[in-house]
Amino acid sequence: MTTVPVKKSAAKPAETAKPAEVSTPVQAAAPAPAETAAPKVATFPQVPMADLLKPLNAVQEQVRANAEKGIERLRAQYATLKGSAEQATDRLEESVAAAHAGSRAFNMKVLELFRQQADASFAHLQALFGVKTLGDAVKLQQDFARAQVELVQAHTRQLAEMAKQVATDVAEPVRQSIVQPLGR
Repeated sequence: MTTVPVKKSAAKPAETAKPAEVSTPVQAAAPAPAETAAPKVATFPQVPMADLLKPLNAVQEQVRANAEKGIERLRAQYATLKGSAEQATDRLEESVAAAHAGSRAFNMKVLELFRQQADASFAHLQALFGVKTLGDAVKLQQDFARAQVELVQAHTRQLAEMAKQVATDVAEPVRQSIVQPLGR
């Protein structure tokens, strides 16, 4: 068997060396009979709870009223904004419809003018086949070239006027949507 040395706990020398102190009781003076009564506690007047909450309720009502006013203003602004957005959308749809109709009409006019040019060219070609002399062919060609230049100028004016009208028709709904809110 093995023995394990036991360590002695090291006690503080101050505790062991210090002699116990002796205290002497101090006798208190005998209390006066008036002081032996129950201690006085500050008493507050009894106030109903509803009276205490009145200022808080007033603040709550004021906050609620302000919040409701704010919500009403936001609803009115939203309705105005929504109405303006719907009007702008309608104007944009009108503009797109005008652009579609105008471009269709313009393209139809261009096709018609090409057809007229092609018909005039075929008629001129048939006339050239019927010419008997070179002088008549030259005169016929000069007359055809002059007529074609005048015709191209007239067609160009027609197409420019039509393009201007289409642009006006496309821009008018958008212009109205901008001018109308400004009150001009």
